Amino acid sequence: MSRRMSPSEDNKCNFTKNEIDYLNRNFYQLAGSNEKIDRTRFRDLLTDDFEIDDSLLMDRVFRCLDLDSDNYINHDEFMRGMSILLKGTIEEKMKFCFRVYDLNGDNYISKEEMYQMLKNTLIRVVEEDEDGVKELVEIILKKMDIDHDGRVSEMDWYTTIEKDNLLLEAFGKCLANEKAIERYLLPAYDECEAEESPKKLLSFPHINLNQFDPRNLKRKQIFDTYTNGLTLPAVTPGKSIVEKQDEENAEVTEENGEATDQPNTAAPATAAH
Repeated sequence: MSRRMSPSEDNKCNFTKNEIDYLNRNFYQLAGSNEKIDRTRFRDLLTDDFEIDDSLLMDRVFRCLDLDSDNYINHDEFMRGMSILLKGTIEEKMKFCFRVYDLNGDNYISKEEMYQMLKNTLIRVVEEDEDGVKELVEIILKKMDIDHDGRVSEMDWYTTIEKDNLLLEAFGKCLANEKAIERYLLPAYDECEAEESPKKLLSFPHINLNQFDPRNLKRKQIFDTYTNGLTLPAVTPGKSIVEKQDEENAEVTEENGEATDQPNTAAPATAAH
């Protein structure tokens, strides 16, 4: 039976206690009684939650996380994999992406492998023709092939990505983007909001309050309340704010009516002259 990971096992993951608790529950929801996630359910997770929808790369991500090659993702494999996909360091992501793109596992990314991956992505997304894909392969190979042997080795890959992180997913999307990460982990924070103070709630490093994102609206409101304070109108016990406002409006209307009904004493004085 797979065991649940504890927060103390920080050498295996990059998550907080709340995130680990949420991921544990998410794993067992996906795995069911078998306590392992099959390929179909894992592909659904990649597509629905992480916006990874290239069939070839989804299969490669699954294979790279299936460390014991039993065609299932067990609990430990899931937690280690999510640690890289969601909160991995740049070094962890570089290593993972290279393994994904090394289709035949020979520790090189060949021109043929580049062509196969880019063809799947570009023709499907931008309807690029095959000659255009081949030209792009040559451009990327020229940039990455540091030792000029006609293929990209691990050293070529690391050297290139360290200089330009934008090339990390050069051959197709195989990592979760920032918005997908926030959306996926959001339940881990929602569950503890009632227990956390506003100041502590805002300490989660992946939350960007300045980002225009509806999912962060609630946290933005909490932040504004905590920073600026919240002033509510005084209310008589037993009366709602709406009832209080109605009374104030009635008083204003009554005062205006009394002013209108007062007799004009200045007019008769003028007439006497």
